[in-house]
Amino acid sequence: MKKHLVTAIIAAVLGLALQACSPSGSLIAHQRGADFYGKFVNPAADWPQAESKIDELKVLQTNSEYPMRYVLFDNGKFYYQVDKLGNGEGVWSYENGALIVTAQRTIFKMELAVSAAKETGDETIVRFYDRHGFNEMPIKLRNPEALKAQGKSAPQLRNFTRSEKNI
Repeated sequence: MKKHLVTAIIAAVLGLALQACSPSGSLIAHQRGADFYGKFVNPAADWPQAESKIDELKVLQTNSEYPMRYVLFDNGKFYYQVDKLGNGEGVWSYENGALIVTAQRTIFKMELAVSAAKETGDETIVRFYDRHGFNEMPIKLRNPEALKAQGKSAPQLRNFTRSEKNI
């Protein structure tokens, strides 16, 4: 009897641990339909010039506490800039009501989920694990085209701090 109980507890703990590491598990705050995320996506034609055109593109960005930028394209690719980590590219997909974003770094696979912050409204959050554990923070859309249509100019993107760590 004790042996079965111990086995069941170990299986439950392993199951929770695996779910916690999976973007399709605990990283999704509130699921939404694919149309909710459509406003974040740029045309694939802009993909090759993502780094040089970033000021003109729709950018998902976090605050200055943990600065990250993600530029999504309708070909399923994305370009990113993360201060103290570096820049690069990866792939994104819509899964289980969220955007799942992955990129292979030199020593780890970057995985995160962008999802709705609440059951209603337009607020979004990004969730991911780093070497310090679980992280969740607001992520906002910077859309220069929409601002221009309103007669406003887009706020300047702050300087990206490049990393030479190559991790």
